[in-house]
Amino acid sequence: MHAELTDLHESYVWRVNAAVAEDRMDVVQALHEEYVEAALQRILATA
Repeated sequence: MHAELTDLHESYVWRVNAAVAEDRMDVVQALHEEYVEAALQRILATA
């Protein structure tokens, strides 16, 4: 489980950094929302 969340986090960090570099804060916000949902789904699936 930990490795799966780490992979998810790393994927989103890369995408957020790219959006920040392009000054696309709208994309950053959308990615944040997606990340929270995806992480919660993974956590709850193991509960």
